[in-house]
Amino acid sequence: MKQFNATDLLEKGKDTGYPSDYLLSRIRGRKARLIQDWRPFVTSPAPLERLPEGHYQRISGNKSPEGVWRALLFEYRWVYYQMNRRLRNIFGPFFLYAELRTLFICLRSLKEMKRARVREMLSASLLSEEFRKILSDSADEFAAVQAIEAKLRRLSGQFSGITEILKQKGLSVFEHELTKRYLSVIVGAGLDPVLKAFFMRLIDARNTLALAKLLKMETPAEHSFVPEGTIDAARLEEILDSRSGPDTERLLKEMTGEEISSADNVKLEASLYQGITRSLKKEGRSALSIGPILEYLWRCSIEAMNLSVICYAQGLERELVAAELVQ
Repeated sequence: MKQFNATDLLEKGKDTGYPSDYLLSRIRGRKARLIQDWRPFVTSPAPLERLPEGHYQRISGNKSPEGVWRALLFEYRWVYYQMNRRLRNIFGPFFLYAELRTLFICLRSLKEMKRARVREMLSASLLSEEFRKILSDSADEFAAVQAIEAKLRRLSGQFSGITEILKQKGLSVFEHELTKRYLSVIVGAGLDPVLKAFFMRLIDARNTLALAKLLKMETPAEHSFVPEGTIDAARLEEILDSRSGPDTERLLKEMTGEEISSADNVKLEASLYQGITRSLKKEGRSALSIGPILEYLWRCSIEAMNLSVICYAQGLERELVAAELVQ
């Protein structure tokens, strides 16, 4: 099976040669700093003033949702540079997946002619120097994506045509389509088994949420589910076509272990991500190095997502905000 060389699009950096046990011991210490109790953040009028010590200190002058995202990138950068070459090659697809959001923020900033914002985002990025140069120097988002497509096509022909999607359908559709193609490509590209299982669960979550949104529409919009998940796309299409309540409930119970209505998107999303967290927690108990590292990276991303939800939901009822958090 073809190896997906995600590290080709990431910073090279010197191989530290640190053994995996060294990184695991460092991660155990940093894991203790993750937020355990979200209640003070939900009730605080200034939640980002309560940020714990650690990687958030890197953004002390920009306590905003975007600053939180940059703090996450800085933490990913730290983990990446503690890894030896073997671990970087294994986790390259994860780090590149995380950088898709950096890419999308930069493209929107190019569209709005906010080049200082592009430079700020890239200061924490793990993207390769060549990739960062494309984003910082391109005349506009179209020129940037054209150059990016050429680089991605070296990894897989499935990325062909993404520039045309941007031109014809805009940034939102482009972002969705690029993410979908990326997930499909990497799952079929010889990942480590633990990482592959994680991405398949992520695909299942995205497909389940997409199905729930489509079921709420009287006339389903143009769509396509991400292939390569554990749930067959044909099954999702059958449920959508039949709009069968029992079939939908059965699927959601399989995915979450709970009785959840497809109409409750907020609870459904939180439950799906909580399921991924539980599965990674089991992997994290393993003596193998991959599981604990992946669990930590995921929990850092969930923490950043929760903080963003709290910031954007200022003024809403606390119970509603708490329901959106992945606990």
